[in-house]
Amino acid sequence: MIRPIWRFALAGLLGLPVIGLGLAALAPTGWYPADLAQHWAPHLAILSLPLWCWLGRRAWIGGGLALLAGAALWPWLWVAWAPRALPPGPSAVRVTTANVYYHSIQHRAAILPLEGDIVALIETRPEDRTLVRDDPRWPHQRWLQALNFGAMGLLSRWPMQANELDLLDAPGIDARIAMPWGSLRVIAVHTWSPSSRRHASLNRLQLTELAGIAETEPGPLLILGDLNATPGEAEMRRLHACGLRLAHGGSPRTWPSWLGPAGISIDHILVRGLRLGDAQAVDLPGSDHHGVTALISP
Repeated sequence: MIRPIWRFALAGLLGLPVIGLGLAALAPTGWYPADLAQHWAPHLAILSLPLWCWLGRRAWIGGGLALLAGAALWPWLWVAWAPRALPPGPSAVRVTTANVYYHSIQHRAAILPLEGDIVALIETRPEDRTLVRDDPRWPHQRWLQALNFGAMGLLSRWPMQANELDLLDAPGIDARIAMPWGSLRVIAVHTWSPSSRRHASLNRLQLTELAGIAETEPGPLLILGDLNATPGEAEMRRLHACGLRLAHGGSPRTWPSWLGPAGISIDHILVRGLRLGDAQAVDLPGSDHHGVTALISP
């Protein structure tokens, strides 16, 4: 009697990732748990391999698992084959986005080593403004001192005109930066984390609003920040349809930082009308995110 019980328990344990794949396949319905599962679909597909190897020799089980994995992974396959930005030219400059985590006590260690001619700081604290106020690397700064994690800053090597961007309750900074090659519109944003059904709905609406901005902006556009969305999400694909592009290597895994390359990509650098180099992860002491940095050029 012991062996069948252990086989049943093992099948149940190995079957959990398959249940997750089933949820991910339902993401187009807009159901909240399915949206969450879609962010982790590649991980769930890998975790389902042991069950596939065990029971997949049965045609109906193997075929069913293959169809389920295909339905869950098709947005990611689309992203893998989608057009990417061209590599940067000789006049490239560096841009960086960093969610330094509001509750961290290591903001100094996270912010001061950052490199970039344009830097977006997400989840800042009031003292961060004093920390870099006189930093010669960023003589032009715009700070948004919203409550708690909504605070952020945009730091620039070049002059800029910047205003607060109210993106359906998502904090953001909308700036025009006088780059060496001309005017560049830069939007730094932190959308809602999809930690509840309401917040997931807000996140989708905020990304849709970003797509509307991209559709109406005639010039080059740079969007960076914590979008709380993975590249396979439907609203991220809509941003892509508006001409916004990821780097050739895609977005590095940024959250949670303690998972390293096994995390998911929710912090992004997106461009339209610009060239974009490979995006690289940046270590941020004390934060639950990795930052992202890349080169851009006209």
